[in-house]
Amino acid sequence: MPRPNSPTSMWVDFLGADIRFVQGKRYRIRIAEAGKEHSETLLMFHGGGGHIETFARNVVPLSKHFHTIGVEMLWHGMTDAPPMWDHMNAQVSDEILDLMDTLNLEKVWIHGEAGGASGMTPLILEHPERLKGVIFESGIAMRFKEGSIKAPVAPPAGGISMVERSKQLLQNLSWDGVRARLLMVMHRDHPEQVTDELVDVRLSHYLRPSTNDGMIRVYDYYASGKGAKYLASEEEISSIRLPVLVVWNDGSEGNGPDAGQRLASLIPGAQFKLLEQTGFWAHWEKPEEFNEAVRQFIMGEQVT
Repeated sequence: MPRPNSPTSMWVDFLGADIRFVQGKRYRIRIAEAGKEHSETLLMFHGGGGHIETFARNVVPLSKHFHTIGVEMLWHGMTDAPPMWDHMNAQVSDEILDLMDTLNLEKVWIHGEAGGASGMTPLILEHPERLKGVIFESGIAMRFKEGSIKAPVAPPAGGISMVERSKQLLQNLSWDGVRARLLMVMHRDHPEQVTDELVDVRLSHYLRPSTNDGMIRVYDYYASGKGAKYLASEEEISSIRLPVLVVWNDGSEGNGPDAGQRLASLIPGAQFKLLEQTGFWAHWEKPEEFNEAVRQFIMGEQVT
């Protein structure tokens, strides 16, 4: 049993998973993998600024049902930080294909959180034949029609956007600064979700020169607005003909639940699940609910 009033270490949660590097034709990618005995494979992609440790509470529980792989995005964690394409999300989709081809995965289920959801959007639109179904968690690379959703739930913490706070942090690293940045991905009323261990792990990643350089390039890209011209239209997203689950939050600086509902309404047959009292990291903040929703979805059940 977990120690009373104390979160379990992420490395205890990861027991049973294989943390390793996969050398593809184009990229060297760090993954957390478990459940290889199952026929259905689920790839999970974290958001901007993250690393595979974000999935410590998901990989092993989901591996009871599926071959589950937490994947580290390019420029993040210990994965490769190559020169960046003008279309960054397309390069993340290229990473996904490189990993799939290297692991001989013909078709998979795919999940992406925030920036990870954006990164997999080109793959979904351009290579749906490689996918069995899609889980969007609090993000997508789509331009919502004007007036179709409300303003963001809350202003940025301290009046500084996540992009600007990240850029400042990467240039002047500190433990407190990393914690402040992590608070921005959790529900604003639940700072306890940011454990000391999580801060230690992220700070260790950001202190690595190659990772720090890669992350600065990512946030410079976000700040430049270059990716805006590549955002999909609502009409393009409505052409998706795959099973889709949209998981959303009610407590981040991003778009509120109506944005997730709008997204789900555009895709025929898509299901919507609101995880209340969560921010961008619903998979971390309410792992039991999140994991069960994913299980239901992939097994073809109605998500409750």
